[in-house]
This record gives sequence, C-alpha cells and structure tokens, in this order.
Amino acid sequence: MTMRPPLVIKNASSPWWKPGSTLTSTWILAFARMTAMILLLSSAPVFAGNSNVGTSGAAFLKIGPGARPVGMGEAFTGVADDIHSVYWNPAGLATLKQTELTGMHMQYFQSIQYEFAAFAQPTEYGTWALSIANIHTDNIDRRTEDSDAAIGQFSASDAAYWVSYGKRLTSALSLGANFKYIRESLDTSKAQAWAGDGGMLYETGWHDLKLGAALQNLGTHPQFINESDPLPLTLRLGGSVPYKNLLVASDILMPRDHQIGAALGTEYTRALSHDFSFSARAGYRTDSDVDGLKGVAAGGGLTFGRASIDFAWVPFGELGNSYRFGLHLKLGERDEPIAAPRLQKISARSKRETSGDPVLESLLSLK
Repeated sequence: MTMRPPLVIKNASSPWWKPGSTLTSTWILAFARMTAMILLLSSAPVFAGNSNVGTSGAAFLKIGPGARPVGMGEAFTGVADDIHSVYWNPAGLATLKQTELTGMHMQYFQSIQYEFAAFAQPTEYGTWALSIANIHTDNIDRRTEDSDAAIGQFSASDAAYWVSYGKRLTSALSLGANFKYIRESLDTSKAQAWAGDGGMLYETGWHDLKLGAALQNLGTHPQFINESDPLPLTLRLGGSVPYKNLLVASDILMPRDHQIGAALGTEYTRALSHDFSFSARAGYRTDSDVDGLKGVAAGGGLTFGRASIDFAWVPFGELGNSYRFGLHLKLGERDEPIAAPRLQKISARSKRETSGDPVLESLLSLK
C-alpha cells in the first residue's frame, strides 16, 4: 500500500503581515521586480529629457479619462482590465468578457468641463470599442491689443473620436490599437488631425504580475491658420501586482514635451455581499509643474451588481481642484464569482486526495 505524505502548510503560524511571512516576501519581491523593470526600460537615452516643453498641440489629449484610473494616480497602463483601456492601453480591451459602457463628467479648474463616453463589445474575433472625449469652456472675454476692456465673448472646444480594437495573440499576450480623429475650435478658427495609439499587455503568470506598454498620439499636426504643432506623443510603461484585496500599480511616463515622470497607484476593494462592494484609491504623480498641493490623487467607488459609480479628486495647486464622476456598466451575462474557480480547484484536489475513502467522499458530496 502506498502512503501519501501528509499535507504540510508552510509558515502556518506566521501571519502574512509579519516580516518572516513567505507570502509577504513573495509579494514585495514581485512588486520590486516590476518597478525595477519599468525604471530600467525608462532609462533609454531618447527619453532622457527634452527641450519641447509647451510645444504640443491638442494638449487636451493628455487629460486622462475615467474616475477609477485617475483616482489611482493614472498608473493604469499595466492594469488595463476594463473599458477605460481605450485610453490608457487598448490592449486591455482583449481581456473584456462582456459588453461595457462608461460615461464620465469632470469639473476642471477655471470653469472648464470635460466629458468622456465609451462603449466596448467583445466578439470571437477580438474586442471593438467606440469613444468620445470633449473639453469645452464658454464666456471667454474677447479683447484687442488696443484696450483691456472686453468687446465680447467667445467659446473654445476640443474633441477626439476614436475606434479601438484589442485581441489576444496568446493566453498571455494581448495587443490593441486606436484610430482617432481630433477636432479643435477656438472662436471661429478650427483645426483637425488624425492619430493612432498602440498598446501591449503581458500577463506573466508569475504571482499575477502584468506588464503593459502604450504609445499614444502618433499622428498629423493640427493647424490653426498658419501655425501647427505636433501632437503630445507619449510612451507609457507600466505594471501591476494584486494581493488579496489590494492592487498596486506603477507607470513611467515619457512625453515628447516634458521630462520623464512616474506614477504610483493603489486600489483596495472589499466585497460586502455578492452584489455590493466598495473601493478606495490613492495615487501620486511626480511630473506636475503647478505650485502648491500637486501630484496626489484620491477616489473611490461603489459597485452594485453590474453598475459602478466612481469618484476622483485631483488638486492642481493654486489653479484649484478637479473632480471626476463616472458611471460604469457591464451588460450581458454575469461574470463568475471570483472565488468560484478557486473553490472548484480545491474541490477537485480534495476528491483526488480522498479517492477510495467512502466516508470522506460522502462528506464532499454534501455541498
């Protein structure tokens, strides 16, 4: 008769939060390696600094949509697990399992308002999405060189419309792309441009570590009358590591018109019931140029079944605060509960280990 060795749980007496815990050491090591890899990639000489500050057109394209990603400090390139991937990393669209719809309103400083909406539909050939972003302000005083007194008012509006596609190439690697039309309006003057984005998302399979990269705003130059400027081309490199209810992510940002910046974000999610959960988020970016309170971000969200309501707060120093409010809907069949696959694996393993024991097999059948 073959004797099976007893099941041994390592470090069972050491809670996960203590320094000697194997789980804590492994999780910290995973995040440290992820961050080190991002910093190494960001040291490429072509992104080591530039003299193009303030030279990009259509600067509104640098405003990130989505209360959830922004509440995490905009460290979302290596997360990209919902419809907001259409902006941050279109490769993440390939991971969607059901139809998703989102809308967001942002109250920016100086009475500027920003709206964003997107729709994504997974198919057997990949995931398609449509998005629109618009920023506008009204009642701007018109003045001439001869007088400081206002002689009227005008408005300004910028918008981008894009189609997105994401597809899994393998079980670990996903690719995605955006094709965008950009339109700007300043009083009676107008400009337009075309642009594309590309993204990659790699699920390493090592402690759920994910790595992502995205190149944004590669395209033509918008032109007002006789003046034109290039789009705000940006390379983003990021990664994320989950542990229990906590998600930690970091990004390196390499724009053509600014110095290299970094973003760090966290999200804590707690399920209170099968259909209700809440999230708390916080993040920090290093590349803000404003004076006063800057770089930080915070937010949260509530999920009721297939609907989520999210909020984010980002201060801009002396310019004031910005607030984002978003609604996120998942349509179609409900996803399996997170714990279901784990329970199935435990059940299958238990059946293998108790095979041949009629008492234990009868107990397992009573579920």
